[in-house]
Amino acid sequence: MTAQFPRPPDKPQDYECCKRGCCPCIFDYYYDALERWEARVRALGGDPAEVLAACRGMTGQA
Repeated sequence: MTAQFPRPPDKPQDYECCKRGCCPCIFDYYYDALERWEARVRALGGDPAEVLAACRGMTGQA
């Protein structure tokens, strides 16, 4: 099912954030990329939540 959809962006690990209050933060970049990815999946006729769950199941991500 996921082969027809783009791969979701990788979520940064907590340790990758420097915790200095950067603007934008690495997590801001991630959430922006996630929104663009969700829009692309919807445009291709998919449900982002289902595709994300399937991708996480394939990689073992939490």
